[in-house]
Amino acid sequence: MNGLPEGIRSVKRVYDEIHGYIELTSPEVEIVDTPTFQRLRYIKQLASAWYVYPGATHTRFSHSLGVMHVMGILATKLYQEGFISSRDDVQLLRIAAMLHDVGHTPFSHAIEPYYANLDPPMTHEELTRLIVLRDPYIRDALERNGFDPWSVVAILEGRYREPLFNQLLSGDLDVDRMDYLLRDALHTGVIYGSIDVHRLIATIMVDREGSLAVAEKGLDALENFYLARLHMYRAVYYHKSIVGYELLLRMIYERLMELYRDRPTVALLRTAQGVRRIVEEGRLYFWHDNWLLGLMVEALEEDRVDEETRELIKAFLFRRGYKVLLDHSRFSDSELDEDDEDVARLYEISRTLRLRMRAPAIAVTVFVDDIPIITIEEAVRVITKDGSSISAYNHPRSLIRFMPRRLHVKRLYVLAALHPTASRILSMIRV
Repeated sequence: MNGLPEGIRSVKRVYDEIHGYIELTSPEVEIVDTPTFQRLRYIKQLASAWYVYPGATHTRFSHSLGVMHVMGILATKLYQEGFISSRDDVQLLRIAAMLHDVGHTPFSHAIEPYYANLDPPMTHEELTRLIVLRDPYIRDALERNGFDPWSVVAILEGRYREPLFNQLLSGDLDVDRMDYLLRDALHTGVIYGSIDVHRLIATIMVDREGSLAVAEKGLDALENFYLARLHMYRAVYYHKSIVGYELLLRMIYERLMELYRDRPTVALLRTAQGVRRIVEEGRLYFWHDNWLLGLMVEALEEDRVDEETRELIKAFLFRRGYKVLLDHSRFSDSELDEDDEDVARLYEISRTLRLRMRAPAIAVTVFVDDIPIITIEEAVRVITKDGSSISAYNHPRSLIRFMPRRLHVKRLYVLAALHPTASRILSMIRV
């Protein structure tokens, strides 16, 4: 399956370690060749996961091409079955899939909270929208080839006039997840994160309500898809050491933005308005992992950088980051309570440790997150033999209903250099 319907011509092919040859059309090649899209070659898909899984050095670039390819296969199938009306719509969907991650910051999710907390904030999704609409390279490439940037944005934001299009890229069983689960499992070596994409696509249908669904014979593949997500959340995306390095990187970025605020480029990167200006001037190409790593190395050599920041940078570069001191993470079927006793206790212990060690605030940190694994309302539907559809969560033969709905991550981290001292103090505290 080459991901292109009959009548759309490929002008270039790229070999991918997951999907084999990926065909590219003329508009797609033009977008790929822009400096803005090439930036994704220098942004790792899993940020700092390579500190734990050395093979996890794959990029947003390869993932974006993979998502485009999977979208092409699925959209072509739906076009041939009459659920997508034209070949132009298949091409539009492929382009939207290709651009879905174009707004990621350096080191992706590790840095994005810095921008989400600005006033006004700028999320990854808002930055993607801005790039598609205002980046001169991307916008002009779309318009030259007859594609409306606003239509691309509507699909990316899940509000396109055809609801089915939105589900393909932003549903519970979407092409983004299909690619990243396979790609991340391969590069980390976490084999239980792997899924059978071809079986999934072969059994995907559209139900009577016009929603994406899976035929009953594809239930096993769908169960594996949900189980793979669960395993990857626990073993990779929220791995204790990986999260620790992302927390460290976030602190370093905040400090570098303050230390180098007198530099014109950094001054712009400190605000949402400044980032907008960089995008509109077509200068986003420099903003990637290598740029940030270079800034860190440079900071180590500068006298004006305080010792605390210097030690944080060394901890990141030389793999001496945060280590878990306490971990109360667990699966659950309910949302994390705002007054959760474990979380309150972790914050209490963190304050005690800082006082007894006479350590700065950065020495000890608490990380809390509540990750939905299955949302019953959004669960993929299964088409039964009589043609009706039922939520996979409620299907009588489905193992999905026995899976936990959420993962509560509740951890106390301490810098590696202070871990032995913190452990001794902790042994004297009633936990």
